Amino acid sequence: MKRIFVLEAVILSAVQITASAAIYNIGYYDESGKLTATKTIERSDDADIYEYADHYAPKNVKSSRIHKYSNGVWENSSYEIEKRRESVSYTLKAANVTDEMCDPQYWLKDGTDDLILSGAEIDALNRRILDDEDTMMSDLEALDERYNGMELKEALASFASPEEMYIDGEPVDESFYESIRRNIKDTTVTEHEKVRYGICTTRTLLKGYPYSEWLSDSEWDKEWDNFVNTAVLVGEPLALYNTTADGRFIYARSACCNGWIPTEDVAVCKDKAEWIKAKTHTNFLVVTGERVWLEASYDADISQKQLNMGTILELADNVSFKETNRLAWNNYAVKLPVRSDDGSYTEKTALISANRDVNIGYLPYTFSNVTKQAFKLLGNRYGWGGMLDSQDCSSFAREIYFCFGLVLPRNTTWQAAMPVDVTDLGSMTDAEKMTALDTAPPGAILIFPGHEMIYLGSDNGKYYTINDVSSLVDIRDPDSGVVRPRSVIVNDLSTQRGNGTTWLSNLTHLIIVK
Repeated sequence: MKRIFVLEAVILSAVQITASAAIYNIGYYDESGKLTATKTIERSDDADIYEYADHYAPKNVKSSRIHKYSNGVWENSSYEIEKRRESVSYTLKAANVTDEMCDPQYWLKDGTDDLILSGAEIDALNRRILDDEDTMMSDLEALDERYNGMELKEALASFASPEEMYIDGEPVDESFYESIRRNIKDTTVTEHEKVRYGICTTRTLLKGYPYSEWLSDSEWDKEWDNFVNTAVLVGEPLALYNTTADGRFIYARSACCNGWIPTEDVAVCKDKAEWIKAKTHTNFLVVTGERVWLEASYDADISQKQLNMGTILELADNVSFKETNRLAWNNYAVKLPVRSDDGSYTEKTALISANRDVNIGYLPYTFSNVTKQAFKLLGNRYGWGGMLDSQDCSSFAREIYFCFGLVLPRNTTWQAAMPVDVTDLGSMTDAEKMTALDTAPPGAILIFPGHEMIYLGSDNGKYYTINDVSSLVDIRDPDSGVVRPRSVIVNDLSTQRGNGTTWLSNLTHLIIVK
C-alpha cells in the first residue's frame, strides 16, 4: 500500500486534473511483484484505458494495476497482462463461433436463393430512397448548377477547432486548424460560381476538413481519423464546388455524403453532359470480389489500380492492341476513368483478367448472394469512414448491396429511414426481439445506435451476425473491458458493449431491403 500512496502523491503534484477528466496511473509489476514501470494519463472516460495499458507495457510484465483518481477518490483495479493477451489478443474467433459458422453455406436455407427484387424494382426502390428526405441522399443531377462561392467558403472556414486531437501521437496545436481555415478562405471565388462535375479515378476519402494527416482523438491510436466522412469508389460521380487555395482539395458532394476530396483523385468533366454520359452504365462490369487489382502496366494511370467491391465500370468495345499493348484474350476490357495532366476527364481501356471475381451486370438480388458477398470480406480490417483502404460497419453493408445495384444511405440512422421493410425493435423486450429474428432472413440488416450488422441466423438459441466492428467486450473475459477487433467478424448477439449491455438488448431496427 505504501508504494501506491507514493505514486498517488507524484501524480497529484504533477498533473492538473480538469473537472471532466480522470487521472489513471498504471503500475507494471514483474514476476516477483516488484513495481518496474509506471505510466500516467488523463482521460475523460476509461473506454480505452486497457488498450493503452497493453500498448505501453514493457517486456517481462506479469501484471498491471490501474489506479484511477476521479472526483477526489482513488479507485484500484488490476488484471493479469499475460492472461488478457492469451484470452483476447490471440483468439482466432469470437466467443460461441465455430469454424463451420465462418462459411456462408452454414447459414443458407430454403428460399434464400429466391429473387427478392428484379432490376426494374431495384431501380424504383433506389428512386424512393433518393427522394426520401430522411435518408440524406442527394440527386446529383437535380442539384442547383449555380452556387454562392463566397458564402460557401465562409461557412466551410468557420468550423470550431476539435479538442484534444493528435497527429502521430502528438497533440494538435491551434495553428493546424488556422492553416486549414486560411487554405479555405484564401481561395478565389465569386458569389456566382458554376458547379463542376467529376468522376473519381482512385478509391479515396471524403473528409470533414481539407488535410492529408490522420487526425485522431487518441494519443496512442495512430490508425484512426475522426473526420473521415466516407470512401468514394473508382467511377463514382461527384458534384464539385470550392477548391482550397493551395489547389490540393476540392469540396465535393457524392450521392450519400459531402466533404473534401484530394484534387488528384478526381477527373473534372468539361460539362454536365459529359459527366452524365460518364456515369451512365448500360453494358458494365461489377467488382464482386472484396478487391480486384489491375495488372502492372507501363501506363501508370491503369497499372495495379485497386478496384473495391461494388465498383462499376463500363465494358469497352473494339479494343486495339495499341491501347493495351496486349490482346484482350481471356480478359474483360473496361473503360477506366482517368485524370489528365490538366485535371480533365478522359478514359483509358484497361484489362481485367477473366479469373478475377467480377460479374457482367449486377448479381441477382437474393439473400443467399448477400450472405456470400459478406463472407468475402471476413477478416478484413476495419477502417472508420473507409480509411485504411477498408470499410466501417455501414460501408460494409453499402458496398455489399452495391453488387446488386442497390444504393443505400451512408450511415445507420439514414439507412434506418429507408422506405423499405423496417421493423422497429427499440421498444421490444429481448424475447420479442428474438421472435422477430426467428423469421428474419440471412442478409437482413440489424442496427443499434452507432453500429450495424448483416444478420446470419440462429444456432442453439444464439443469434449470429457478420459485421465490420471496431470495439466490443469479449464475453469470455468481460472484466478486461473494451477490446478492439477492428475486423469483419462473425459473432453472436450476446456480445456486450462497453456499458455491459448485450448487442441483442440494444437492437433498434431490423431492415429487409425490399
